[in-house]
Amino acid sequence: MNSLKKMILTEEKERVSNSIFNWSLGFQKDLNVITLPHNSADIFVKAISRYIKENKKILYITDEKNNIQLIENIKDNTEYRGYTYLRNPQNNLDSNLVITNFKIAEKLEDKFDLIIYDEINSIPKYENKDILNMVDGLSHSSSKRVFYSVESVLPNKREIILPVKDKKAPMVEPRDIITRIDINKDIPYVVYDYLKWSINNNRNVLIYVPNEEKVEKVYKYIYRYCADLSNSISFYVKDKSDIKIMMNFYQKKNAVMVTDEFNIFSEGLTNTDIMVYFANNRIFSHKILTHLCSGVTRTEKDPKGEAIFVCNEKSENVEAAKVLVRNFNKEAWEMGFLKI
Repeated sequence: MNSLKKMILTEEKERVSNSIFNWSLGFQKDLNVITLPHNSADIFVKAISRYIKENKKILYITDEKNNIQLIENIKDNTEYRGYTYLRNPQNNLDSNLVITNFKIAEKLEDKFDLIIYDEINSIPKYENKDILNMVDGLSHSSSKRVFYSVESVLPNKREIILPVKDKKAPMVEPRDIITRIDINKDIPYVVYDYLKWSINNNRNVLIYVPNEEKVEKVYKYIYRYCADLSNSISFYVKDKSDIKIMMNFYQKKNAVMVTDEFNIFSEGLTNTDIMVYFANNRIFSHKILTHLCSGVTRTEKDPKGEAIFVCNEKSENVEAAKVLVRNFNKEAWEMGFLKI
């Protein structure tokens, strides 16, 4: 028997949690829950607990690799431990609550009463149409489906918006630098200035690039031209570099790291700015760009954070990401959620 403990949520999350629970009791099939990247999954616990109590089947889809938010929230807020974290589509699905990733979920043949697709707590990899196709295949006629994203995955359906996280700070609105300089070979002076500013203010800089080839090119000239700014300039290649390089960067001060690993999320880091090089590259969707720049937060104690998009030409995805961030902040201000 599932027992829901007394959940301690912020006023904003309590409102959203109750709205999701009430929606689950109604007749609407689909719900978009829109929020900032890397927000918690605790807002779903109340509705999930109701489905477990009624012996219904729930599927929670997330591409988180470690420390899955929902599992932690279930442990913290309920006595239920009967969930299954599914790593193989052939495994037994007797559990009421199944948690798995996109690739496993699209191979499942079961149908579920409640499906929650979470692309808030990991870097978004899939187009909305692919998400909908996958969820449709897991649904029966009365299934309820929730899409947890920075935007509406299913247009023209009900939306619940949570425009802040627990710290109640606005997202940093990214700046874009459009330069004629070949950023495969050379550093624009304005970018050098931003690096200098960050390091002079005792901040680290995380530079994202689209692939391994760009890691090598950007690292070489950053190392050559910025050695006078920092004695800790490194690179990390996805699925190849030693994890110790990443951990060392976390512990350094005035450090610069170039990487193609987008899942390095810097919200847990203090005094870290981010740059996205080749931000007009098609690999950087507007959702990915929004996730990357969310790693920087300005607060009263740390008001200097910057997120910079660097590219050679204007990009629809860059503009869309800027609009998403601006709209989150506008919504948060109008709802009276922000402290600063």
